[in-house]
Amino acid sequence: MKKWEAFVTMGAEKTSERGDDMTALEFIHKHQNDEDNGECLILPDGSVEEPLPSHIGRLVELTGMDAGALHGRMEKNMEPLFWLVEYTGCMSVWQTRVVAPTVPTGQQQAALEELHDAAFLAPKYLMQTPGQEYVESVHQAKEELRDR
Repeated sequence: MKKWEAFVTMGAEKTSERGDDMTALEFIHKHQNDEDNGECLILPDGSVEEPLPSHIGRLVELTGMDAGALHGRMEKNMEPLFWLVEYTGCMSVWQTRVVAPTVPTGQQQAALEELHDAAFLAPKYLMQTPGQEYVESVHQAKEELRDR
């Protein structure tokens, strides 16, 4: 099984081939003096990455697939961010908003709490999760890929 397949199907292994994943505490120390310091991705294992080139761009990279192939698997009316968050199991974090998979891991919740406690998130940040239609679409896409 390829590294990205393990990440996408199991959602628990570190997969940053860029080598920039870090713990929440390391991220806090690195960005504590930044003006907009809370923007990151939290991987299923609780490690934190900067969302470069963008949240959607990095989520696509983490799948190991072509963006066009991924977009072809989601319904036309779906927001790519919500679909990719559910597909990868990653959390997309901004200072005022978090988009989390429907079933975040304990490690992700702990990392998010660390970021919140360090004031990297607004006191009343918006927590969003994909709806059931996203869960079903992602499940179907993973089955189709597995059957290939």
